[in-house]
Amino acid sequence: MPTVTVPRDDVTSEEVCKVLRDGLGSGYNVLPGMGMGQFAIQGPHPAQPDTILVGTGSNRLIKAEINFVRQGGQTILRISPGGITADRLVNSLGIARKARTALATSPDLQ
Repeated sequence: MPTVTVPRDDVTSEEVCKVLRDGLGSGYNVLPGMGMGQFAIQGPHPAQPDTILVGTGSNRLIKAEINFVRQGGQTILRISPGGITADRLVNSLGIARKARTALATSPDLQ
């Protein structure tokens, strides 16, 4: 599971959403407080406040979930690709990688 470590523990969902929207562009949905089901028939569902769903279209096939883990004065952003078989591989190489790059290269999170 790809991760990005931010050297502070006060990172907010709003900050991460802004970075994702700026880094991914208008073709992606960034949904704070929403989670994903693993199967394509499962759409977004309400989740913990520190969970963000990133997807395209109906968010059923192309999707990834970002979860926050705060520990030791830092925040670890865990990026999980959606899917269970070939779609998980596609999401690992596509949307999850793009989300990680947007988060890792953003000066706003450093």
